[in-house]
Amino acid sequence: MPEVTYHQLDTILREYGFSVSVYQKDTRVYKHPATGALLAFPILPADTAVRPHHMVGTRMTLDAFGIADPPEFAARLQQAG
Repeated sequence: MPEVTYHQLDTILREYGFSVSVYQKDTRVYKHPATGALLAFPILPADTAVRPHHMVGTRMTLDAFGIADPPEFAARLQQAG
């Protein structure tokens, strides 16, 4: 799987309908209004590679809330990388 940056992940999450806000100046919170799904990441430089545990949590959340199944999300990551 290609390396994906936080900027690329941000773009993908917004395409899935997530909105984003900043919490306490150091955390980016993504909310999916249609399902209530939440994701939170530290604010890091946009070109930083997504940490593995953030990628796993994102994949599990998208699947659990019915936003995207793992193969669909993997295909999106493949296109982004």
